[in-house]
Amino acid sequence: MSDDTPKTKNVIVLCIDRDDDIGSKGGVKTPIVGRDNCIHAGIRLAIEDPEEADSNAIFAAIKLYEELVRKGYSPEVALLSGTYKRGVEADEKIAYQLQDVLQKYNADGAVIVSDGGDDETVLPIIQNMVPVISVQRVVI
Repeated sequence: MSDDTPKTKNVIVLCIDRDDDIGSKGGVKTPIVGRDNCIHAGIRLAIEDPEEADSNAIFAAIKLYEELVRKGYSPEVALLSGTYKRGVEADEKIAYQLQDVLQKYNADGAVIVSDGGDDETVLPIIQNMVPVISVQRVVI
């Protein structure tokens, strides 16, 4: 194995929207899995609210997914959301969505993409289910 070979082959790129802007503003139900589905969701959110930072995080997750494909990984990209009120209900919803995604895609590790610290409060929940190998924060 050369130094260029990925050590974590099946990487899930998770875009986290803890306050569910994708649902409340974009009208899109999560979890959303797959490049094309995430592109559609990001466009929907950007059209409804062009100033929403979560749409930039979605597109950053898609870009990262594409970069991982080029580097020889076998990635998947998914968008998970919580609830408008955040808190326990939002975190629980994200946990259930992640369980659902991981049943369909056997990930060795996860890369988390978010637009800020609030979304990253779910890191312990995610780490409980899949090793987190990187966190990418998109700041606009």
